[in-house]
Amino acid sequence: MELAQLSTIQNAVIFFILGIAVAFINNIAGGASTLSLPIMILLGLPPTVANGTNRFGMLVGIFSSMLNMRRYGYLRMDIAMALLPPTLLGGAAGTMLAVVIDDSHFQILLAVVMVAVTIMSSMGTDPFGKAPETPPVRPGVKAFLGFTAVSFYGGFLQVGMGFIQIFALRKYSGLDLKQVNAIKSFLSLWFLFMSSLVFFIAGKVILELAITMAFGGILGGFLGSKFQHKHDQIWVKRAIQLASIGLAGKLIYDLF
Repeated sequence: MELAQLSTIQNAVIFFILGIAVAFINNIAGGASTLSLPIMILLGLPPTVANGTNRFGMLVGIFSSMLNMRRYGYLRMDIAMALLPPTLLGGAAGTMLAVVIDDSHFQILLAVVMVAVTIMSSMGTDPFGKAPETPPVRPGVKAFLGFTAVSFYGGFLQVGMGFIQIFALRKYSGLDLKQVNAIKSFLSLWFLFMSSLVFFIAGKVILELAITMAFGGILGGFLGSKFQHKHDQIWVKRAIQLASIGLAGKLIYDLF
């Protein structure tokens, strides 16, 4: 079923629900774009337009989530501010590439990356060494380059960015998952705002769909932060991983 075949009301309902789901999942587990982006493509949006619209629609949900996590006392602003410069630098470079890539090439790359990110999200942290007992005062050269690379990927593809950020932040800081999620929300808010603006200027955002997602994101961000405050989220992560593999296969099938 293509987007053009749906009524305005149907589109509004679908993207409102998608906004709730994206904000909720990003808050408690990360990686919601591994679901939302391929769903938007399968609904009929061109891949690069789906990429831009998805980011724009996520902004309000992430902002709502970040505020709630800060209210619960999970946000370490010292670490978040220290990692903001490489996040903005890498995100800007990745976004510039994302707005010029060909749609078919993007769809192939998206499917491959979805599988890779799903595998990575299932890994433990031991293969990359032990996390520090206390967070560094400021990032060294390796950490600066590493978080620049992470945000370059986020600026370019965004898919599974939450998984990658959580993985990197836990290895860098040694903080618990709730604190890491709060820092992730803060950094994501800044680089998504910047990249969404670039996509919008490039004509890669369907504004009415993005705004509808954003309204859903307000509710999803609130629900996700409340859920995370009270519950474990491992089962949500496993469900995302299974769904991502299936959606990646569908994207490849549609191309060939």
